[in-house]
Amino acid sequence: MVHGIGKRLAELRKQNNLSQTAVAKRMGVSSALVSAYEKEERNPSIEKIILLADIYHVTTDYILGRTQSKAASVSLDVSCLSPKQICIIQELIENMNII
Repeated sequence: MVHGIGKRLAELRKQNNLSQTAVAKRMGVSSALVSAYEKEERNPSIEKIILLADIYHVTTDYILGRTQSKAASVSLDVSCLSPKQICIIQELIENMNII
């Protein structure tokens, strides 16, 4: 068993205001299986972890407890932008405290 994954899954579900039934429906599984994941009676497969990460808008590493950061890193291709446009984007990012 991946220690702590159940607690993290339950917290994410509650933070997203979803029931076990709603999560199960999105995953195409039974609500009993979602409950078993949260109680750590069963471990989700890699495919299910990826699906859960998509549902909760977090990284798989966050679900697995490998990081405390929920957000995925984002990259932006700026090769087609002018230096002025790149500068504007950098200022926006800095002002939003994303990095």
